[in-house]
Amino acid sequence: MKTDQYTAKDFSFRKTCPEIPNTTYLTHKIHSYPAKFIPHIPRWFLKEYGRPGNTILDPFCGSGTALVEANLLGINALGVDINPLAQMLLKAKTGLVDNHDKFSSQCLDIVEKTHEYPPNYVPDLPNLDTWFLPQARKELSQIFGYLLDNPHQFPDEVIDFMLVCASSVVRKVCNADPQISKPFISKRMRALLKENSVEQRALHLLKHNTRIFLDRKIKYMRTIDNLGKIWGYLPTSKMVMNSDARTLRNIRNQSIDSIITSPPYANAQEYFRSIKMELYWLSLLDGDYLKQLNKEIVGTESLPISECRDTPEFGIKELDTALEEIHLIDQKRAHIVLRYFQDMQASIEQCYRVLKPGAYFGLLVGDNVIRKIKINTHSFIQEIAEGTGFSTETVGYDRIVARRLTPKRNVSAGLIEIEWMLIFRKPGL
Repeated sequence: MKTDQYTAKDFSFRKTCPEIPNTTYLTHKIHSYPAKFIPHIPRWFLKEYGRPGNTILDPFCGSGTALVEANLLGINALGVDINPLAQMLLKAKTGLVDNHDKFSSQCLDIVEKTHEYPPNYVPDLPNLDTWFLPQARKELSQIFGYLLDNPHQFPDEVIDFMLVCASSVVRKVCNADPQISKPFISKRMRALLKENSVEQRALHLLKHNTRIFLDRKIKYMRTIDNLGKIWGYLPTSKMVMNSDARTLRNIRNQSIDSIITSPPYANAQEYFRSIKMELYWLSLLDGDYLKQLNKEIVGTESLPISECRDTPEFGIKELDTALEEIHLIDQKRAHIVLRYFQDMQASIEQCYRVLKPGAYFGLLVGDNVIRKIKINTHSFIQEIAEGTGFSTETVGYDRIVARRLTPKRNVSAGLIEIEWMLIFRKPGL
């Protein structure tokens, strides 16, 4: 069943949840992340299809937006993501501590101790001198060296939180343009470099960000604590380790009450490249691990051209027609799109497996223009889901009103102006 914008529901999610003051309230502000969805979307879905005490899943959880919103509604949450930064962000955003004052004091103590730490730490980042000026390199080395060595043995929850605070500083003192998602030294940045005007004060920014993030985390924890007294329990958020959206390994059959997610878009962003600076400084990347992650991500562009000679076929007529047209122009790009839908099919099948009968699955996705050829991604995802066994409950859309970072893109790729919300239901009670 194909639905166009003129017959679908206009969700206007920002209007449906007036209780949310802005997109960065509480811990949503902690650390930037590529292609986050606004908190209004999971909040709306969970109010409609979730209940306190339930367990929800986000199989592409990224920075944890849906999991934060679930906990604020008294719902337990599980997240899956192959990005090694995701687990760290989730702990920083949703982790609870018993003594807020002690936690804050220890975090601020670390900020001061980094000033005296020797700058001996060197990340395994290629072309380090190209990306960071001497003062920035020195101060980042002091910060990450201290946190990764942890010479005074601060608790894990303190170190984890401070590593996120430190990571949030990296792009602010980098020569790459902060207004472009992927690391790129633009003309604007080259001019600033020539004028010696690029920010290098990593220690100063660490102190500034730590205070802001602490305020938000403490407000979040107090909110959860107060609501917990009403609920009689404290909801939890956990990452499912050694899992992947295409396998949902370590999640039992029919154990999840609802799923809400926003998967990567076909041909939209190179997620790991966007945050590679942070991953290297955090010592979460070494050797060829970045290449490995780029190969594993849904919608990977790391395909050998030798595998792209044949005309790709998925099995959906309209999609196969588009793939054939793209293949005539760009063989590799056509197979990238094919792999994306194959990966999404595997993920949707796993979502069906882990959902309880009668449960709901919300998926936010955008259509694409690839080599000037329109890909009706939401329609194809809908057909895949229905072929898996889901029934379609609602199809709607929401307009994208702001982009924090500009993707550096080929002119034939197009910008995604609206996002489609697909609500599916697994047959059952």
